[in-house]
Amino acid sequence: MITLAYSRLAKTAGGFLTALLLTACGYSGNEDRASVTVIEETAPAIKPVGTRLNYISATARAAVAKGLVGFDEEGRVVPAIAARWIVTDDGLSYIFRLHDGKWNDGRQITAERVAKLLQERIKELENSRLRYDLRAIEEIVSMTGRVIEIRLNAPHPNFLQLMAQPELGLFRAGHGAGPMDDLMMNGIYALVPFEQSGEEAEIETENEPVDDPRRVAMRADNAAKAIARFQAGQTDLVLNGKFHHLPLLDAADIDTNDLRLDPVAGLFGFLFVKVEGFWAVPKNREILAMAINRPALLTSFPQVTGWQSRQKIIPEALDVEGINTRPDWAGMTMEARQQFAREHVQRWKASEGPIKPLTVQLPDAAGADILFLRVRTDLRRVGLDLRKAGNGATADARLIDSIAPYDSPQWFLSQLTCAKTPVCLNDADAKLKEADAATNLQIKARLYAEAEKILVYHYNYIPLGVPVRWSLAKPAQRGFAVNPRGWHPLNYLVGVPIS
Repeated sequence: MITLAYSRLAKTAGGFLTALLLTACGYSGNEDRASVTVIEETAPAIKPVGTRLNYISATARAAVAKGLVGFDEEGRVVPAIAARWIVTDDGLSYIFRLHDGKWNDGRQITAERVAKLLQERIKELENSRLRYDLRAIEEIVSMTGRVIEIRLNAPHPNFLQLMAQPELGLFRAGHGAGPMDDLMMNGIYALVPFEQSGEEAEIETENEPVDDPRRVAMRADNAAKAIARFQAGQTDLVLNGKFHHLPLLDAADIDTNDLRLDPVAGLFGFLFVKVEGFWAVPKNREILAMAINRPALLTSFPQVTGWQSRQKIIPEALDVEGINTRPDWAGMTMEARQQFAREHVQRWKASEGPIKPLTVQLPDAAGADILFLRVRTDLRRVGLDLRKAGNGATADARLIDSIAPYDSPQWFLSQLTCAKTPVCLNDADAKLKEADAATNLQIKARLYAEAEKILVYHYNYIPLGVPVRWSLAKPAQRGFAVNPRGWHPLNYLVGVPIS
């Protein structure tokens, strides 16, 4: 059955991988130039404004519109508009001192303007992926010409990671503050160092500033084209690879030394969005979780060695005291789990009748076909079945494949609330809300642990593994490093610091 998925891959992507005609950017091999291709399957346009940013638009925004802080190439929080900061002992106040800098139209950056822009941006982001996270902010105050204070309604130990998200990069009247500036160059989105942008840059006939040789060119492509460009030497870096693109790497015969895997944390599994019949009962959804052979599933993707499976919601690396609920069957062997599941399903069918197949929504890609076939095989072993939801059809569950933007149990639990999926529990939501509001960190951890336990046994989410995020880069690529954020700023590729 897995062979069928690879057969589909050969039919749909083989042409791109073996005979794609590519137009050279002329950047490869020059340390002052970098050509980047971002994998975007559905929305390839680069639009760094707005609130719902795809990966390429978020990457562009982070390059031209920095926030108070940002991420470096290793995923660490570093100064950006803010030069430094302090946190009060109670964790409720962050005080930032700003750099003496300018927007790219030459106007001075002031605390009053930054505070106002932050307030406006947070209001805009009420319709974004960060809308619940930003509710921790109670007030933003301009204290002097270069100092602002952000007051929180409860401690948020990972608040700086939240503030470093690309959505919080600031524009003033359409102008950012670097570290780079953008321009269209020969029809390709290009970035130049901030200090050489605007009126200061001299433009030649090829539309390239001549004072500073450093350039980053960025474009979007589907996975097959992006990989083919890399193999042909026409792009230095491919970003935003996911699990369902992995079979393309084998088809393209990518050198394993060029494949970079980010050690990200997040959610990768089935999230229920509709339940009826057999699947409306949490104990029956538990049978689904028990039946899946996770190690066999993940080893179906040989491109990723050591892909880690997950049986619980919050990764072990983020466990704090008490937040470590595992399912009751975690210690059972795979054989015993499947035997238990098979007997449970037989009893249900004897008393309640046939069980409708579970329908799941998956990406339209060869890697997703492999995952589907593996899970369907496991379910059939215990008397259940799996179907892919057709176009426009309502699925029972969808594959969630999301990276945590910051390191906190709160993010993982909040993805399973009634605000995110209709298959939810008000008790868990109430417990999570209480935890968010707690000012004592020990009480907060206890309440998160209680919320986690409720959600683990509700089984509205079936964990499979950690998300996969991969890039292609030569071993000597300047300014690139794998990191736990899965985030790769463009400015470091050509040696331009964020501030």
